[in-house]
Amino acid sequence: MAISLEDAVALGKKSVYQLDSEYVSINEVVQRVSAQDFYAPINVPDFERSMVDGFAVCREDLLDMDEGSSLRLVAQVMAGTSVLTSIGRGETVRVMTGALLPQGTAAVYKQEEVIEKDGLIYPGRKLKPGSNIEGQGSDIPLGFKLLQKGESLDADRIERLACCGVEKVLVYRRPRVYIINTGSELVLPGQPLQPGQIYHSNRSLLAAKVARSGATPVLAELGTADEERLITDEIRKGISLADMVLISGGTGSGLADLVQESWRVLNASLLFKGIDIIPGRSSAAAVYQGKLLYNLAGRPGAVSLLFEVLIKPVLLNMQGAINQEPSWFEITLESSLDKISNRRSLKRAEMVLLGPGKNQARPLQDWNTFAQKLPLILDLKAGQGKKGEVVRALLI
Repeated sequence: MAISLEDAVALGKKSVYQLDSEYVSINEVVQRVSAQDFYAPINVPDFERSMVDGFAVCREDLLDMDEGSSLRLVAQVMAGTSVLTSIGRGETVRVMTGALLPQGTAAVYKQEEVIEKDGLIYPGRKLKPGSNIEGQGSDIPLGFKLLQKGESLDADRIERLACCGVEKVLVYRRPRVYIINTGSELVLPGQPLQPGQIYHSNRSLLAAKVARSGATPVLAELGTADEERLITDEIRKGISLADMVLISGGTGSGLADLVQESWRVLNASLLFKGIDIIPGRSSAAAVYQGKLLYNLAGRPGAVSLLFEVLIKPVLLNMQGAINQEPSWFEITLESSLDKISNRRSLKRAEMVLLGPGKNQARPLQDWNTFAQKLPLILDLKAGQGKKGEVVRALLI
């Protein structure tokens, strides 16, 4: 009996284990998931620095400054200079943006705000104390929480870690996913086609989907012919090399649909057979030697849709990600579907931007039509699909 999509995802999550963690170079952690809370080990900056190219002045001169005041230029400090200087009454020090400020600095005049002549500067006006100064820890204070366990590392988070001198980050290991595509008619791209053959597109599709989910695709070398022994051998190989096995094709009950027969030969434990959604009625999952096996229909359109809502949440769970579930939201249909199903179904669409609260979903009527900007998956209830209806959508 077919189960709901939600139950299928839950069964998958219960059947996998969270992967162990490892330290990885900060230059290689993009899209990885943090395995710990991480707090800033230092102040950034760890000193007071100038926000501008200009001239540092002490507090006494700042308070007494008037239109005719002048200060004697006594030194210059470049960014990166670690030699401490001090500043006294009647003196100024030229400082560059980011430079360590001389001891006693109360404010920094921008260089374009002063007149410089014969070793003197003429500020011409008063500044507030602290002007153009970045204090210690003004960017990142010591102890600030930079990462939450389960967060995915993007470019901005990586930059914050680099600011604190972090060289390696503790992250969860990437799941390895073995991809098997069944069908005696499949030929790898680059090879000549014979009559009755087609190119192996699901292989590349699933590899891209797996990689975008933060996992590592491991590809079977060739398309697996419709022979139970060959399929069984490929599954055994996949289990030895990876944490999950994805199989496209062979989901039906025909003579050449042998994937689930191979599961019986392996004595794999069936989790479900059939999901009560279009596409998905022929999808199945099992567990073998503690690892998940998924069998999806061979049509690329079905594979693409089901991966996002069925497989991806499980892969994120294996990586310890905080945000595992698809972020569904409601949107209005711009136009009607060509065919409206009397069963729950997933459909492709693109978002049409019309302004806050006015965006709409434009259904894509066939697999060869691509979303120009913002691709969506629509989760339609039985009978839904008419123009103006509010439906559930997922941005992918």
